[in-house]
Amino acid sequence: MKEYAYEERTVGYILEDKARKIGGKTFFVDKDVTVTYGEMDANANRVANSLIEMGVEKSDKVCVIMANSVDFLYTWFALAKIGAVMVPINHALKGKLLSYTISNSDASVVIVDGDLADRVAFVQEDIDKVKRIITRGTSDVRFSGRFEVTGFSELWEGPATTPAREVYFHDPMTILYTSGTTGPSKGAVLSHAHYYFTAREVVEHLRYDEKSVIYSCLPLFHANATIFGALGAMLAEGTFAMSGRFSLSAFWDEIKTYGATHTTVVGPIVPLLWRQPARTDDGETTLQVLNGAPLIPETEAFERRFRLKMLTGYGTTESGCFFYSPFGERIRPGSCGKPIQRCEVRIVDDNDLELPSGAPGELVVRGKEPYALMDGYYKMAEATAHAYRNLWYHTGDFLYRDEDGYFYFVDRKKDALRRRGENVSSFEVEAVINGHPKVLESAVYAVPSEVGEDEVMTAVVLRQGEQMASEELIGWCEDRMAYFAVPRYVEFRDALPKTPTLRVEKYKLRKEGVGQMTWDRDKAGYKLKR
Repeated sequence: MKEYAYEERTVGYILEDKARKIGGKTFFVDKDVTVTYGEMDANANRVANSLIEMGVEKSDKVCVIMANSVDFLYTWFALAKIGAVMVPINHALKGKLLSYTISNSDASVVIVDGDLADRVAFVQEDIDKVKRIITRGTSDVRFSGRFEVTGFSELWEGPATTPAREVYFHDPMTILYTSGTTGPSKGAVLSHAHYYFTAREVVEHLRYDEKSVIYSCLPLFHANATIFGALGAMLAEGTFAMSGRFSLSAFWDEIKTYGATHTTVVGPIVPLLWRQPARTDDGETTLQVLNGAPLIPETEAFERRFRLKMLTGYGTTESGCFFYSPFGERIRPGSCGKPIQRCEVRIVDDNDLELPSGAPGELVVRGKEPYALMDGYYKMAEATAHAYRNLWYHTGDFLYRDEDGYFYFVDRKKDALRRRGENVSSFEVEAVINGHPKVLESAVYAVPSEVGEDEVMTAVVLRQGEQMASEELIGWCEDRMAYFAVPRYVEFRDALPKTPTLRVEKYKLRKEGVGQMTWDRDKAGYKLKR
């Protein structure tokens, strides 16, 4: 892999450099199109120049609400070339959580798929900083006259020449919103250099090269697909193959169709793949490396069954991935690997004093080179200072290390949940539930899932004299939050356990877990709308 000098570590420059060197080679492929490095660069330039013509300037914030598509990638690279800051939004968000993200980011432009435009229209009175809305595909949604409304197709009218914009490695490239715990979601500001740093580590530890075909079935609004997939493939001069979304029935067929050699998956995907009935051709996959987290106890049996190498790691939105399992060693059960050489890590107590091997504590990290981690939380100086206290970034997760330097995840210190690869903010789900006129208060917390990670559970206290069915509460949530954040379990209580200072003792609720009085959405046969 070519090592780029600091001044060259911008995503737009790297694409231009690869287009000059290997312009005719296939960079991207999905079920609809195949795009070379040269075509990706030229089309990104067209989109970038059109956005400039529409008034998008360097440092402007642009929210992107799009499903996986090649147009998403053109937009990503185009904004990088301009020096604008992309704010990718989970397209499942709706209501107040959507308007909060758009408004908090100070976005002046929203680019949205036509079939998602109604969600933006629903909150249009609350996003007063937005001046232009660009819709991709057909949509009959009507927006207020105060917006400039443009079709995505108009972005192809710009010239294919490189935009005349100066972009530097230290410039912010993206704001990724991570789940809030005791407050609203926080926007992690990530530089071009951070993206380069993280993708370089991916290439090195997963051993991509120019023959690699890196497949992703994860959404492009997450860093995983863009860094482990698109940018990692580009740095290695390989090919990025993309699916619209994860499909258990189609996963191995798509791997075969694209001739994929590497993939990274999260959440329950590995256990779901493992639990599928064995097939006679399981070992005939082209896949050489499957990087996943968390891994299953049957990892070695999985490797034998599918004849591939399994790896794992650990990271956060704010830091990227800085633990990997060593490629040449067998995975240790439960371990998330060893730290990369370009980061320092420690396990510390509540006073930030380092703990010995075997003792669980909070994981803290810092990079050995500039911009390895996030710049900070957007417009949240206090939260940034707290996260970076004593010169270390505090992950909010409890881990321990063994005598050989391997690290093991124990639990989350922060009150966040992770369901099916998606971060869920208990604070934000509680805010929606507490907005119901019959609800006095609620607590949202994690309980174990049968397929790994968490399921969302809520304990609800109703106002005096009120009654409510669980289905009514779920329907209220369904209209106001992403489907993956809607609680699976509901339990109505007379009161919540609290400390003398009236803080909810969620650890007690988590310990009790699912009980006889708990309503289970799945067992009740309630089907969520997506």
